[in-house]
Amino acid sequence: MSSELSFIGKNIRFLRCSRNWSLSELASRIDIHKGPLGRIERGLNLPSAAVIYKLAKVLNVPVDILFEHEPHQWPVKASHKADTHFVSIDLKPAIPPKSLLKACLDIMAAFHSLEDICNVQKHAFFPLSIPFTPSFEGMEELAIRARDYFGTGNAVVFDYFELFENFGLRIVLFPFTRGAVQIDSISFYEPAFQNAFFFLNSRRNPEKQLFALSYELGKILISSQAKLQNMPLFRYPEHHLKTDRQITPERAAKHFAANFLMPGTAVRATVSQLGVSKQGWSWDLLLRIKHRFGVSAQAFLYRLHELDLISEPAKEQLDTMIKDFYNSNDFKEPDSTRRCLSPNGRFFDLLLTAENIAPAKEELLEIKQLIKRLKIISK
Repeated sequence: MSSELSFIGKNIRFLRCSRNWSLSELASRIDIHKGPLGRIERGLNLPSAAVIYKLAKVLNVPVDILFEHEPHQWPVKASHKADTHFVSIDLKPAIPPKSLLKACLDIMAAFHSLEDICNVQKHAFFPLSIPFTPSFEGMEELAIRARDYFGTGNAVVFDYFELFENFGLRIVLFPFTRGAVQIDSISFYEPAFQNAFFFLNSRRNPEKQLFALSYELGKILISSQAKLQNMPLFRYPEHHLKTDRQITPERAAKHFAANFLMPGTAVRATVSQLGVSKQGWSWDLLLRIKHRFGVSAQAFLYRLHELDLISEPAKEQLDTMIKDFYNSNDFKEPDSTRRCLSPNGRFFDLLLTAENIAPAKEELLEIKQLIKRLKIISK
């Protein structure tokens, strides 16, 4: 097939993967063999008019979609109950830059292909739909329940990436494209398998990556409950109604993330064991203890203030010092980082497993080219 027409195969693959269908399943639905369909998806063959018609009917899309040069915006907003979709908790979600969205969708297609090749479980073992009360206190309880589902309780977790992936969730780190350098993370939800993809900007430090991962989990939990109840669960910001305790979706997700990474019980116990008074916080002590929770100095300071574990003068002094440090060091984290994380562990484990499966060599070559193009690192 001409390289100018190879996008047709990519469109078919994306539409298939967004419905969580295997290559064999789609082939069966349109009454052709798996091999010819695989060649169509890889851009080696052009589908006949009859196959195009069957594909459009089975995938429930207009024929035009299969011939779109930039089809990726459409499936993300589709209403099909099995579709993978971009997660947003805004009333009017801002769609990410096309370059970033395309990169994420290409990675998802590659991830699904590896899962198909290795014939592994696609369902997550962590429930992405958990009932909660839409309040600040409700988000605190939700964070506790999430940690209980992970089996961590209030214990310190040294590698959240490995924890999430052990429960079947997918995490991918890569340097976000130039048009999306200010974005820390983006996530996609898969209703069919109750699973998700978390994409993190590898240009960020580990502390920001961990908070972004927890924030995205909070977004998915909020979004899934809002859809089940068919109504917004939190107030959306209005300039004339803003108050310090206004519960907006974004604040709710951030509050979840703070409680998930820094459980109140664990923070209070740590402070109590050290005998730190509200006035007794110093720069070195703050940095030393924040490493225990793997968060930024500023996030930990705000959590101490939220839990009433630091006096207002001490909080203001340290906040000024932190902001001065960020401004003077291009927002690098003070005292560097002590977190050892395992980026893209599941993705590369699947890749290595798939390399031992001979029929997948052509597909794996495409995935390796994608890895190189997007600079997806293995460690």
